[in-house]
Amino acid sequence: MRWSFDRTGFPMLELPQIGWSAQLWPVTKVQYERFLAEPNGPGDEWYESVLTISPRVSIAEANERNYESVFMAGVLPDEAKSLAGWLDTGCEIPKVADWRAVDQEFISTTIDAAELVALREDPNLHPQARKLLDWTVKQFQPQTWGQLAFLRDGILEWVRLEGGLYGGLGSTRPKFLAVIVNPQRDEPVTPVRPEERRPYFGFRLLRPL
Repeated sequence: MRWSFDRTGFPMLELPQIGWSAQLWPVTKVQYERFLAEPNGPGDEWYESVLTISPRVSIAEANERNYESVFMAGVLPDEAKSLAGWLDTGCEIPKVADWRAVDQEFISTTIDAAELVALREDPNLHPQARKLLDWTVKQFQPQTWGQLAFLRDGILEWVRLEGGLYGGLGSTRPKFLAVIVNPQRDEPVTPVRPEERRPYFGFRLLRPL
């Protein structure tokens, strides 16, 4: 597996067989906080409103009960698109078929121990990303890139639907969200009130290779 890094120093895995680079993890609060500091960022007041829905948990505080809150959940699709535009040229919320293609590649690709060491030691890796990598490996002993990427037992991730609409794909723990979804087979979860923030909707961005 080859990788590069986004503007925040978090890894993107390169998948030439499907033509995309995909963020290894859903966007984290650590990454979004970099955007907050920008002149065109959404600002602290906006962020506080999001944190009332999805409280901040630092990577150092993550445990088996709260780790989903490491990720930037509670955001709406247009807000995710704003971050995408700042993060890197070409970054976007995936269409359903593209998200599923990434999911399939990640889940079916076994982690090579030497690759994991190389990623951890890459000087371009942000220290907080290294902490998340270490925590995930220690906590879950992932065998595939999909397990490492929280494509299972993670959050729902925004995907683009027809007609400019959005839904969520992913696999969550029942304790976090009691909705059983097979992301490869079932229809995306669509919110009843699209304008309402939910603590289980986050996003993972793709970038064309």
